[in-house]
Amino acid sequence: MKKKILKISALVLAILLIAGVCLFADSLVGNPLSKALAKRTAENHLEEVYGDKDYELERITYSFKDGYYHAYVTSESSADSSFTLLINGFGKLCYDYYENNVTNGWNTANRLERDYRNAVDFILESSTFPYNVFLGYGELAFIPLEEKDNPYTPEYALITNELTLDAYYDVNELGAKAGRLSIYIADNTVSAGRMAEILLGIRDCFDSAGVGFYVIDCVLEYPRDENGFAEDGQVEVMDFLYSDIYEEGLVERVEKANQAAIDYYTAMDAEKLRLVEELS
Repeated sequence: MKKKILKISALVLAILLIAGVCLFADSLVGNPLSKALAKRTAENHLEEVYGDKDYELERITYSFKDGYYHAYVTSESSADSSFTLLINGFGKLCYDYYENNVTNGWNTANRLERDYRNAVDFILESSTFPYNVFLGYGELAFIPLEEKDNPYTPEYALITNELTLDAYYDVNELGAKAGRLSIYIADNTVSAGRMAEILLGIRDCFDSAGVGFYVIDCVLEYPRDENGFAEDGQVEVMDFLYSDIYEEGLVERVEKANQAAIDYYTAMDAEKLRLVEELS
């Protein structure tokens, strides 16, 4: 009798362990049944709502972060028409991102952003670029129409809603209207004069490549040693306009911009300290 009880207890324990493992796996990667339900829901939704389009269900993945299945939809005829359907484990459609991604122009904006970033990377990573860049990239500023009057958004940002789906845009020209460069440079000389020289050089490199930019954030530091440490001292300009990069008075404009950056970080530190004191 005792052996029988032990066997039953071991069986129950094994079943519980297996169930626990299954539940744990389900929380991480989903399960075949729920995935099949999600697939059917996605296919039915595409047929009912977008039956006149050539949209295809590319794949379905489960995200343990939000607990939903993500059905990725693409189109052979439209590079800007990809979007995602959000489906729960019971096969219920919870959200269709078509309007967010396609209608509102974000897919088109993301395509242009990638093209611009690639154009900037090509220049910064070229063996002919004359400066030691340890971090650098370019981006285009985009905002939805409803944020146009937001005081915290760049006034030069492009409106996503005004973009045309799958249309060709010259990203170099867009860069001149809404491009931002962020470049960190290591140099043995760190001064406003050297920063002025570098800004002129960057402008000439981008002009020669035909890639425009509207503003630049640039940090000039001393080179780091093998342990990753650099000598104290840096010069920084934030939101420095392309139109302000010309020789006459440039050093003075850099000095003013550097002081503005110092004041900005000082104010940020003071605000953080104030919040800490309020919470303590």
